[in-house]
Amino acid sequence: MAAQLVELEENFFNCPICLDSFKDPKLLPCLHRYCRGCVKPEVDKSDDKVKCPLCKQECDKPTDGVDGFKTDFHTRNVVEYIQLKKSVAAEEVRKCIGCSNELQVAAFCFKCRGFICRKCHEIHENSGMTRDHKEHILALKDVKDKHLTLEKLGSLKEAPSCSEHPEKLAEICCVDCDNLPICVVCGQYENHKGHTIRGVRELAAEERKKIEHSMKALREQDGNVRGFPAKLAEARKSLEVNITETKARIRSQYNKEVGKLNEKERESVGLLAKHKAEIDRKEREVVADLNRQRERELKTVNDKYDKCVSEAKAKAADERGGKDTAASKTKDMLTKKRSYLENELSDSFSSVDHQGNTNMKTFGELSDQSTHRIQRYDNFVAVVTSVLASRDHWTDVSCLPDMNVSSKQLIEDAKKEFPEIAALSKVTTKAITPVFAPKANPSPIINRDDFKSDADYEKYVKEHLRIGMTLRCRKANQGVQEGDTGKVIEFDWWNNLNPICQWQRLGGTLVVSYSDVEIVDQGIRVGSKVRLQRSAVNPSRDQEGGNPRSVGRVTAINRKNCTVVFSTEKHWKGLLSEVEHVSLLRRSAFQDDSSYSAYVRDTIGVGMAVRCYKDDGVTKVGDTGTVTRMDESDPGQLPIEVEWQRQGGTQWVKHSSLEILGLRLLSVGDTVRAKQDITYIHRTICKKGGTGQITGIVDGRKCNVHFVGLGRALTVFFSQIELSS
Repeated sequence: MAAQLVELEENFFNCPICLDSFKDPKLLPCLHRYCRGCVKPEVDKSDDKVKCPLCKQECDKPTDGVDGFKTDFHTRNVVEYIQLKKSVAAEEVRKCIGCSNELQVAAFCFKCRGFICRKCHEIHENSGMTRDHKEHILALKDVKDKHLTLEKLGSLKEAPSCSEHPEKLAEICCVDCDNLPICVVCGQYENHKGHTIRGVRELAAEERKKIEHSMKALREQDGNVRGFPAKLAEARKSLEVNITETKARIRSQYNKEVGKLNEKERESVGLLAKHKAEIDRKEREVVADLNRQRERELKTVNDKYDKCVSEAKAKAADERGGKDTAASKTKDMLTKKRSYLENELSDSFSSVDHQGNTNMKTFGELSDQSTHRIQRYDNFVAVVTSVLASRDHWTDVSCLPDMNVSSKQLIEDAKKEFPEIAALSKVTTKAITPVFAPKANPSPIINRDDFKSDADYEKYVKEHLRIGMTLRCRKANQGVQEGDTGKVIEFDWWNNLNPICQWQRLGGTLVVSYSDVEIVDQGIRVGSKVRLQRSAVNPSRDQEGGNPRSVGRVTAINRKNCTVVFSTEKHWKGLLSEVEHVSLLRRSAFQDDSSYSAYVRDTIGVGMAVRCYKDDGVTKVGDTGTVTRMDESDPGQLPIEVEWQRQGGTQWVKHSSLEILGLRLLSVGDTVRAKQDITYIHRTICKKGGTGQITGIVDGRKCNVHFVGLGRALTVFFSQIELSS
């Protein structure tokens, strides 16, 4: 602790404002010191709070202004010594206070406050009148040899004067008056009577013990304080990396969506060309057929066939114009989506840049706070170290209480971890919106009653009728009675493109006019559940998937043909007229078990997912499995072989004990959609049509599904979901 004074004099005892040696130094609560004249303007212009020019810490403004701040006697003494040292180094000639001669002096008496020569120095130390000055004389050779320590300098000083009796030296301290130095008379009889009075040595030892404890606690936070800039720099670097990665991710999303637009545009152009080529082909075929037939017909009917050719060309021209219009609308739509996508990219980049700039600004503010905190920390350590090194009791009593108070706030500040820097190193932004939303379900059928006239409804039927749709006869015509139903299998190009239907009652095909029918079912479309008709004697392809008891899902339709995925054949291809629509119903849709049992007997097929809902002694209620075989030799009982999920093997059971769940058993990894709104405690968690992925099977009735847009998996019943097409 015996620190040499030369270690501090160059950078520690100069005023930060005037950069000169302190003159009447005033000590602020943050332990920064300033000349009284330098800090006075700052104090005078402040209202209630005074801000330290260095660390910016605020403190209450004293009622008597700058004089309300403590005078730093320790610093003033050291400054006095430094000035004395500079004077000795310059070998200035001084007037001796003993002999009054102008000559080089040998010592300085702190009690007499003057220089003395070598001869008077000896007299000063041995004379009876000045013998008590000996302890307060500083030999100038100690200054030259740099042997003077803060502890020795403190011992040269006299005790301060009593605050009430300046002619007397202070002997004790008044604790109630902020360790004020006083004489014994003041403490026992006058203004300080009844106050807490302490001896200076005892009080100094106590204050030293307190400050040493605070210094120990503060030094424990040294790594935290000095390591914070490195943490800040690391977080700043992480932010910069995050901004770059986020922009790259958004750019990748943007490029991906632009690629979709380009692909859609190419697809639209190709589809337009394909449609035009098909129309041209049909036109050529029709014209060629009409020309051949015209040559065979009588000349009197030439006008009729000319009219047919004209109508066919006009229809082709209308269709061609319609395709051009549709292609133009598609192009305009793609252009608008591309513009929206570019605006969204710009908005996302702007959001990322704004967040980055805001976080960088916050980093700058935290960096300034860190710099001020380190400055306060270093200043506190230097001041306390200096005072402790002096080992002067009066300095300890005067300075250390304030330092102890300041150390508490400094320790609290040093312990701050600033957890927000982890969040500041990140930027967030919403993902690029997909340019194409999922395809909506087909529009519902509009009934005849919703139209004002037969002509309007006939136009609607012409525009919406497709192969595979089911029609009902509204007017008896050519053997078809009112109310008969049939399925569209083709259009008659020779008769105004009227539909050719397979009529159920007649058991054959007939052409009907658009004005005589109404649409009752949209028929088979992509995603429909179908199986081969039992009446199909010679299916187009003899495959395992063509088993009449096997049910599959339509994946593609091309005019009269379709592609079906069966459980045993993944790419079955055949005619639409060879398959029939299958509707899967739940047990709850039937009034009794016998009705549902009959439905299961007529509907169940190989590969279907089933659940046991009636204990038959072989399986437990709720067990789920997949149909592998059926014994049709006993149509009444119709035994079913099921591969059970829980048991891991196959068992034969009665069809009357089973409930049909779907085309196949749902399993982990399947993409499903909600068949209805899924609610929990009167709150809708997932709306009807929402899609997700199965993440786990709970039991035979429930599973866990992670729906798109939810942050967690949701437990739902199998009856609430279906396999997404």
